[in-house]
Order: sequence, then C-alpha cells, then structure tokens
Amino acid sequence: MFVRIRRGLGLTKKAWALIRSHPGLAKLPLTGGALALVVFVVLGVPGALLVDNGSTGATVGGIVLLAVAAYLASFSVVYFNVVLAAAADQVMRGQGADLPAARGVARSRLGPIAVWALVSAAVSAVLGVLRGRGGVAGDIAREVGAAIWSLVTFLVVPVLAFEGIGPFAAMKRSAALFRQRWGPQVTGDIVIGGVSGLVVLAGLVVCVLGAVALAEGGTGAEVAGGLLILVGVTICVAGAVFGGATRGVFGVALYRYVAEDSTLEPFTLADFASATRIQ
Repeated sequence: MFVRIRRGLGLTKKAWALIRSHPGLAKLPLTGGALALVVFVVLGVPGALLVDNGSTGATVGGIVLLAVAAYLASFSVVYFNVVLAAAADQVMRGQGADLPAARGVARSRLGPIAVWALVSAAVSAVLGVLRGRGGVAGDIAREVGAAIWSLVTFLVVPVLAFEGIGPFAAMKRSAALFRQRWGPQVTGDIVIGGVSGLVVLAGLVVCVLGAVALAEGGTGAEVAGGLLILVGVTICVAGAVFGGATRGVFGVALYRYVAEDSTLEPFTLADFASATRIQ
C-alpha cells in the first residue's frame, strides 16, 4: 500500500513540476473554476433563494435557475479542461504551451463538450440527491457511485481532445482504457485527490479559525480573523487549482501511455509500469 502511494507521489510530483515550469497551465482550471463560481453567484444563489421561498411558481423558477447554473458551471469546467489537455500535450512534446491553438482544439469540440457537460451535471445532480437520502446506505451508495464514475470517466477529457469522437463514445473509450491498465490511473487519481483534499482541508481549518476570531469581537480579533479567512480561502483555491491542473496533466500522460503504449516527457514507461505492480 505504502509502496503504491510512493509511486503515485512520484507521478504527481512530475506532473506538478511540469505545471510549475509552465504556469500558464495552472491558469486554465483556475479560469474554468472562476467562471463556474461566477455562474453560481449570478444564477445559483437567486435560484436557491427562490426555491426557499416556498411558493410553487418560485420553486419552479428556482429549480430552472439552479439547473442552468449547474450546466453552465459544468460546461466552463469541461471546456477549460479540454484546453488544458491540449496545452499539456503540447508542452510534453517539447513544443511549448500554445494557448490559442489549445483553445482552437476546444472550440472544434464544442458539440461533444456541451453534451458531456450536460451528462456530468446530470450525474452530479443525481449523486447530490443521494446525499442525506436513505441514511447511511444512501451515503455509501453515493460515495461508491462517485468513485466509480470518477475512475471510468477519468480519460474522457483527453479522449474528447485528441480523438474527436462524441461524448458517449468518449465515455465508452475511457472505460475501455481504464479496464486495460487501471493500476496507474487508480494510483495517480487517489494520490492527487488526497493531496489536493488535504490542502483544501487545511484551508478550511484556517477559515474556521478566522471565523472564530471574528466572533470574539474586538478590533484586533476582527483584523486577525479577516486575515485568517483570506489566507484560508487562498489555500483552498491553491488546493483546487493544484488538483485540477495536476489531474489534467497526468490524465494526458496516462492517455498516451494506455492508448498508444508511449510516454511524453517527463514521464517514462518505467513510471507507469511501476504503478501497475501490486507489491
């Protein structure tokens, strides 16, 4: 177990080193996440308020706003993930990040991206409904379903970017690639998610400490609390960007390894082969 984690950390470090040397890659998931947040604030918050209103008309209108917000947020994230995949592929081939060209790849895939964003939003909604429903069994079903969905669709973005097929064909292709060589994917995905989650958790803890300081009152406590919350939010954003960018770069490298039995710098065949070993 610890050996596999160490191998996953090795893959994660190589992906992050690539991003640090080409910081423009990190801006892509940040941009997608920021646009998703804007959509949530502009449409999602009013939608939630309307649903909370209680009247039938307001509830229906609120649900529509929430659905539109969820879809547009999903589209923003998927679109910029495809841009990231195209740009990461350029960098790993030694060409440098040509972001206009990478955006051109995403624009040429707008149809499949739009449909896949809808599928992703729908699945997220279903998994969200399971939260708190059915007690412990419902929560377990949600977590298991989310984990399986994440694994079988892990390579959908690079497939959309590089194979030019439709969203459902891309999902089948991703699942088939997962079945071929699932070891590196599970190892990398768990480690990247774990590291990102720990960073975000640390940021949330700092935010809570800031909120406690604010609740204490007094000028000094309020200033300290505000600063702590600002630092906590920054840490959370950094963790989310780390997870999104690293997962995107790793996904492209893994796709090339599984689909073509080849690797792109800085990854090697030995890196991925070692991640498939049980010991």
